[in-house]
Amino acid sequence: MAENKVIVAAHNAPDSAGSIDRTPERPDRVFQVASGVYGGVLLAGLATILAGAIDGWPASLESTSAGGFVAGALGGILLARVDQRLPIRLGRSAVRRVALALPALVFLGTWFAPFDTPANHVTLVIALLVFATGYALSQLAGNRYVDAMTPGSPDRTWEWEPVGTPAADIVIAIMWAVLAVGNAAVGNWLAGLGWLTIAGFWAVSCLVEGRWSFGPGRERCEVQCYDGGLVRRRPYTKGFVAWDDVDHVRLRGGELVLDSGLRDVRFDRDELADPDAFLDAVDKRLASGTEPSDGR
Repeated sequence: MAENKVIVAAHNAPDSAGSIDRTPERPDRVFQVASGVYGGVLLAGLATILAGAIDGWPASLESTSAGGFVAGALGGILLARVDQRLPIRLGRSAVRRVALALPALVFLGTWFAPFDTPANHVTLVIALLVFATGYALSQLAGNRYVDAMTPGSPDRTWEWEPVGTPAADIVIAIMWAVLAVGNAAVGNWLAGLGWLTIAGFWAVSCLVEGRWSFGPGRERCEVQCYDGGLVRRRPYTKGFVAWDDVDHVRLRGGELVLDSGLRDVRFDRDELADPDAFLDAVDKRLASGTEPSDGR
């Protein structure tokens, strides 16, 4: 592993602070597609439950689900296309981001319901799909909010390395996947799905936390300092904490902690090459209300 170094980026502060009210410069097609998939899965699940619960439903379960997916996908794409600030508004609040995955509880509750319908046999899969697509959409929305609040280039950048061993993480994921295949092979499909879900959650957590990264330009994790606050950048996700929300920063029990109410930002000392320099720079920023000097 290459030794991390503190990087002082060229000063290129934005002309104005970020704003969630500013319309994006170009349509966010990635978010539109994600909204379409989420809307399609959500409406397909609702249509499936409705078709299974009503006797004499005129269409087959399969055609109803397919129709629901198409209608939901078109609705999701249209909504995201018309309201270009939708991802920023969704991403600004943790409550809103979590709410995107909450409909999965409806389908999970249907699966546990005492009555038996054809739809009951697929609602667990639907619940997992709704949760997965809602979670992915919430992460995209969070990234768009951070981008809106931090226009331009960061004034200072520190590289950091998330704690973890990628090889061990891969072994654990493969172990759970093997358990899933083994249970499915002997006909225990429910247990197989459970182990496969655990393996999937583990893989997603490794990607989100930055322990795994794939593709060009995905190898760096950074702490970026902007005029409005700090960005904790991972390969695929970003988190933002405004300077106004930070009370103080300190080293405690081997951790560097930025106190910010219920949303404390924490780093292990081993994650940053020079945590003392980072602590000093942030302390100066909080004390002065201006960007700290790089000392050169």
